[in-house]
Amino acid sequence: MLISEALNLKERAFISLVGAGGKSTIFNRLAEELAPKNRRIILTTTTKMFGWQLAPFIKKGKLLEGYQEELVGESIKRYFSRENKRVRLAIIVKEIEEINEKEKLTGPPPAWLDKWWTEGIADYFLVEADGAAGRPVKAPAPYEPVVPLSTTDLIGVIGIDALDLPLEEENVFRSAIFSRLTGLAGGEKIGIEALSRLVCHPQGLFKGAPPGSRCHLFINKVEDLFHLKEAEELAFEVLKLGYQRISDIIIGAASQKEVIVEVIRKV
Repeated sequence: MLISEALNLKERAFISLVGAGGKSTIFNRLAEELAPKNRRIILTTTTKMFGWQLAPFIKKGKLLEGYQEELVGESIKRYFSRENKRVRLAIIVKEIEEINEKEKLTGPPPAWLDKWWTEGIADYFLVEADGAAGRPVKAPAPYEPVVPLSTTDLIGVIGIDALDLPLEEENVFRSAIFSRLTGLAGGEKIGIEALSRLVCHPQGLFKGAPPGSRCHLFINKVEDLFHLKEAEELAFEVLKLGYQRISDIIIGAASQKEVIVEVIRKV
């Protein structure tokens, strides 16, 4: 099963990714799945992404950069209007920055994306809407995540490798906020209950989910039977807490050839 199949995407979808623990890898795998469909696809971020993350898609598609929504929007329309059989990928950035000798791409304001979605400018929008500094888990700051209102499918990502790690900043991005949301004290080991509280807390993983969007919990880095058991225990605990916003729970390993291990759907 592909990630796009596990998500049960419609013919048009606005997909935003939040959380931590392999979010960028899931973003890339999903983009690779959608690209051959010969549909109009916009890839971007509402935070910042490293240039190397989008480099494979820039080679296949079109990189569009600009500060004026109208001009960028017209450029996208012209690009998508060309009759060809190439992959129709538009990578949208507002500007390209050099940070510590690394190229970072800053995405357009969410309002631009909402406007383009309403206008039907593309079939699929794929947006990385959160940053996690490479940690397996994070708690959002008051200004995070930056989820466009048009999001139809919100993917919240958690790395199962966060389990049993001590609650410290090197393991948890925004560890003090994680502590406040989950009740776990600094230095204590992260368990199933703490992760499930983060998932289900109103200010936790799915904070800012637009009304009507489907929320998909993706438990990532499940690469063996031991981690599968842990992931299933986490899924059970989340279901026990009864968080109504979650449409389904996807268990898998985005870095592996076969990504999806199990899907638990709400009935």
